[in-house]
Amino acid sequence: MFFIFYVADKSNTINKIFANNIEKFSKNYGYSLTKVNINKLINIKPEEIEKYFTKYYGNSIFLIPIKEISKNLHQNKWIKDFTIKNDYKNTINVNIVESIPIGIYFNGEDNLLFDKNGEVIDFVNSNYNLYSHLIIFEGNNSLFNANIFLNSLPLLFRNEIKKAIFINNRRWDVKLRNGINIKLSENNILDSFNNYDKFYKNVSNQELTEIEMIDLRIPKQIILKFKAIK
Repeated sequence: MFFIFYVADKSNTINKIFANNIEKFSKNYGYSLTKVNINKLINIKPEEIEKYFTKYYGNSIFLIPIKEISKNLHQNKWIKDFTIKNDYKNTINVNIVESIPIGIYFNGEDNLLFDKNGEVIDFVNSNYNLYSHLIIFEGNNSLFNANIFLNSLPLLFRNEIKKAIFINNRRWDVKLRNGINIKLSENNILDSFNNYDKFYKNVSNQELTEIEMIDLRIPKQIILKFKAIK
């Protein structure tokens, strides 16, 4: 036991001497960290990244604990991927690829941003307007089926849908931004939207305002429910 302790203690002493020599060399020849460059980000504040480097300013560029900093960055769900490189002089360059939210999941209490893998990224807080174009998903297992739904959705309609509700773990109801509710087919979402598109092109805007719900669950058939007359 004494022998093992002695070796470890000696190793630590050597490491400290080695690190001190590198620090002296770096200060004498200008190899100390003075700057951190971070690429332009949308959802992450630069200071959230900078804080991991701040205490190392003035230290040798060769002794910055990149592995330790990387572990911290991996814990940020907004970060999909990143690289950390130094210029072997005095600057560290951080390039971050941000996670892209594809929708908003409402769990009954909170609105949560999520990515294409169904992984929750963050709460929708004060930046709601930044994500107001995203579809809100509701219903049991809607989070895990959202990407399938979006991939089945014609791009033309993505901006038209305000909310998508997963019904009985098998099909979707959607609420359009114009206020109309649509019941979609269980097996072919694309056909449902194609039917709606044909219908939409043959009615006036005034007629649309009178419609409350469109049922497209039966192929090649449209059932309308009109708003109650006040």
